[in-house]
Amino acid sequence: MRSILETCIAMDELTSTAYESMARHAANPELIPVFERLAVEERDHLGWWTGLIEAWDRGLVPDIVNDTEGLERHLKQIHAEIAVLVPDDMAAVTDDMMLDIAARMEFLMTDPVFGELLELTEPGGARTHRAAYARHLERIVNAIEMYYGRPDLGRFLAGVIRRAWRDNLALTTYATRDPLTALHNRRGLMTYLEQWVSWADRYRRPLGLLLVDVDDFKKINDNFGQAVGDLALKAVASALEQAIRGSDFVARYGGDEFAIVAPESDDIEMAALAQRLVDSVAGLALLDWDGTAVPLGISVGGAVLSPANGPGDDMDGFLALANRSLYEAKQDGKARVGHVAAFPAAFGDT
Repeated sequence: MRSILETCIAMDELTSTAYESMARHAANPELIPVFERLAVEERDHLGWWTGLIEAWDRGLVPDIVNDTEGLERHLKQIHAEIAVLVPDDMAAVTDDMMLDIAARMEFLMTDPVFGELLELTEPGGARTHRAAYARHLERIVNAIEMYYGRPDLGRFLAGVIRRAWRDNLALTTYATRDPLTALHNRRGLMTYLEQWVSWADRYRRPLGLLLVDVDDFKKINDNFGQAVGDLALKAVASALEQAIRGSDFVARYGGDEFAIVAPESDDIEMAALAQRLVDSVAGLALLDWDGTAVPLGISVGGAVLSPANGPGDDMDGFLALANRSLYEAKQDGKARVGHVAAFPAAFGDT
């Protein structure tokens, strides 16, 4: 994993140096500040990777890469392709050639793998990094559209970059989103949860986890049909999204189960959030096609990762404790909240 991050650093260093050279040699004075800004932004990207390497060396970052060797080869190939694009002497390069080099570099850097790696930099913060990179891309795209000697070709290059960025974002979304509810799917949840568990352990901060089960969902499907069952899941998903905080994360865990990850939340806050979820779904008015009311309710269980009690890197144990709490709620009569316990338990707790 470290070598992968080092390759990312090498690529950003290479592109930053290339933009600095372009800024020194551009003939059009209006392009100079554009290239200077692009160089600064590439240097900013270095901070994402260097901070991640430091955390990795301290054992504080999860390894979410399944094929490390394959990914390393892929990234090194991208690095090699960028290196071929950048001439040793930028002084002999025309402005159009510089814009062409920039377009090709940024096209290579829109590879979906960088989005996956950005998720590791800060759980929940990858959206901010993606927005920053989108602005970076738009800067070079605008420069190509405005200053490329052949406007038709400039528009074509700009369109290629925009489409590559849009398509690669879509690929990432398809891999981590549930098509019915538009929430993150189980894969997205587990990646996100693993990152937040790592961060909670790193900074000794609590992390809340709730598991939600739709009560008697099989009866809804049996009595009203699968189409209404799908409407029920979508209604519950919407209610959960509206009830959580902006910093919380909700996903479809599987079937009729959902999960909420709540950073910086203790057991009291999580119990209150869980009850709010139960009340929110109980207040839904879902009707069948003929106007018949469809009964909806949820049971919620939860756990709070408390690194102050000891190492919290046993994600299976964390999930199991939340699941046990959910089972307790179901056994006690449904439409209620199970006991939200700390994980790992404090010394002397049962």
